[in-house]
This record gives sequence, structure tokens and C-alpha cells, in this order.
Amino acid sequence: MKKYHIETFGCKLNQTDSERIKSNLDKEYKQSSLKEADFVVLNTCGVVEKTERKILKEINQLKKAKKIVILAGCLPLISEECRSIAHGVISPQSIDSINKVVKQALRRKHIILLKDNSIKKPAACIKGATAIIPIAEGCLGQCTYCTARLARKELKSFEIKDILKSVKEALNQGVKEIQLTSQDLAVYGLDKGKQKLPELLKEIIEIEGEFKIKLGMMNPGHAKKILKLLLKLYESNKIYKFIHLPLQTGDNNTLKKIKRNYKVEDFIRISEAFRKKFKDSVLATDIIVGHPHENEEAFNSTIKIIKGTKPDIVHIFKFSKRKNTSDYALKDWPDRIKKQRSRILTKLFQDINEKRNRSMKGKSFQALIIEKGGLGRTNSGRAVVLNKGKPGFSVKAKIIGAKWNYLLGKVV
Repeated sequence: MKKYHIETFGCKLNQTDSERIKSNLDKEYKQSSLKEADFVVLNTCGVVEKTERKILKEINQLKKAKKIVILAGCLPLISEECRSIAHGVISPQSIDSINKVVKQALRRKHIILLKDNSIKKPAACIKGATAIIPIAEGCLGQCTYCTARLARKELKSFEIKDILKSVKEALNQGVKEIQLTSQDLAVYGLDKGKQKLPELLKEIIEIEGEFKIKLGMMNPGHAKKILKLLLKLYESNKIYKFIHLPLQTGDNNTLKKIKRNYKVEDFIRISEAFRKKFKDSVLATDIIVGHPHENEEAFNSTIKIIKGTKPDIVHIFKFSKRKNTSDYALKDWPDRIKKQRSRILTKLFQDINEKRNRSMKGKSFQALIIEKGGLGRTNSGRAVVLNKGKPGFSVKAKIIGAKWNYLLGKVV
């Protein structure tokens, strides 16, 4: 029996796709270490150029080691060079044809399969006490810098019954944390005429058992339309008081130019409503620094918004020019400017969060342990590292210390 090895890059959607790829491959092949593998599947990300260069280098190294390379994920739909040098190529839309591609590639036949007619269903990626479950693929965005929308294509929402089946199967395997993911949770169902995230959440909440739900990213422009319903649903003890709203930039002019389809005020309004209703809550956001449209004034506006809203988590990305996007033609900022802005924003965020986390010393929280080593989450979704504990168990924890990005707790 031929052996395979799989490596996953990028987002949680890719992690769930890798589980689907494994499920297909395991019917005919055996998973192994990289050294022993006859072929290697690289499930890729194409968001930034640096990752593409890294993957190109790895493909060439694997080929020198006489490995058959199958390229999956978003990059095949973005990079012609990657498509041309891998032995076999599939896309997110054709992962159920992985075995067909592998058979051809093992015969040293170059095969590219970017579409198939199978109906994709949500597959859970289970790690410890956590299951990551996609609820949709694609998005409704027109962001001028984004390659993910080129790869994941138009919005395709999975059926509620299929998502519920995946959730129940995960819970039956002992999972205690359900992470719902997609490129934008708030648009779920709009391809079928209606925002159905509230309906889906209500169904999941009603499933019997003790477990937590962690919601993924929701763009402010769509989240604001269902805000009242979301706030009501968040009252459930089963949902972490955690919300991920990507701001990207604190400047409305830049938001308009990059076609984000919301305003800074939308982000502020949702954040304030969430924080007002849930005192102990976690706000996560994403920021792009060094976009060609981001002048000094725009960057200062971003700093002002971060100081005002004080997010608990900030993912900072340095702008990366990507082919086939409209922003590719723009004059780019020098790397030193991007790095400087990234450092300024990172320090600001870390200082804000370290001060907040230190203020929690001495307080006690209920926490769900999700990984070995005592890594857990409070009811707000805040990360806490405990001195002991078994994944899947809920414990009472006293905070004895803090880092800028997590709490230190003792089980009491």
C-alpha cells in the first residue's frame, strides 16, 4: 500500500479540507511520516506572497527527494507556476477527486483537476476537545486585495441539516468545543436568499449536552444586519462571549477604496453593543498595514480606533501584492514602512492587552480545557493556561498571572 503525508497551510477552512482529503486517501493509502511517504499533499494558502515562495521552495525540495507532489488548497487557483511544477493539482472544489489525481500522478502523469461535480458537505477537523466545522465556502466580498475569493469562489452555504449532523457526530466523539468557520459567518444563507446564521445557531444551541460554541469571523457590514438576533443568541451559556470583527483599517476612505462595504462606525457600533451587553467578553479583529491606499493619516486613524475599542485579539497583516487582484497594479509601500507600522500597532495592542490581563489576577473563572497541557478557555473565550487538567473537562480556575496574550491559572 502506497503511503502519503499531508501538510496544511493557512486558515481553518483548509484544516477542515485536509480532514476531507485524509478521509478520501485513507480508503486506498496509508498516512505516514514525510520521510516514508510515496507522495505528499500540500494543502496550500495563497493569501500572501511569502507563503507562496515558501511552498514553491518546498515543492522543489520534495521533487529532488523523489517525492510525488500533489498541490491542493487555494494556491493552485492563484499561482500558475505552482500548478506547472506539481505532479498533480486539485482545488477546494475538487478535493473529493483526490484519489483520481493521485493515481495519475503516481504514474508520472501531470494532472490538473480544478472542478468536479460532487456536492461538498461540511467535514469536521477534530483536535483534542475541539471540532472545527465549516458552514460555508466562498464569500460575497469584492475586496480589491484578496485572492481567497478568487480561489474559494462564490458563496455556497452548507445545508443546516448537514452542519447539525457534523456537530452531533463530533459531540458523540467526546468533543466539547465547536468552532464554526467560513470566510464570513454573517453571510451564511444569503446565496439562498436569507441570512440564516441566527437560525443555524438556534438549532445548534438546542442540541442536548454540555459544550461550547466559538464563532468565527463576521464582516461588520453583514453582521450589523443581524446584530439584535446575534446578541440575543449570545445570551446562551453554550456560546463563548467572543466576537471576531475584521476592521482592516480605521479609515473610511481606505475602506471604500478596497471595497470592504462597511464603515468604521459599523465596527464601533457592533463592538460597543457587544461589550455593553457582555461585560466579560473578547473582541478580535484583523488589521492590514501598509496598503497602498493607507497614508500616514489613515494609519493614525487605525491607531485611534484600536486605542478606543481596545480589542483583545488583533491579527496584523502586512499588505502583500497578489497577481490577479486589482490592487496588484498599485504602487506599493517599501517594506520598511510596512514593518514600522506593524511594530507600532503590535506594541500598542500588546500593551493594552497586557494591562487588561494583569487586572484579572486574583479573579476566578469557569474554564473549559481544550488541549493537553492545561490550555483552556474561559466563558468569554479568553485563553488561559492552567497548572493541570484533562481536555474536555470544565474547571474553576483562579488567575495567578498573565502574559499579554493569555492568562495563567490554577485549578481550585
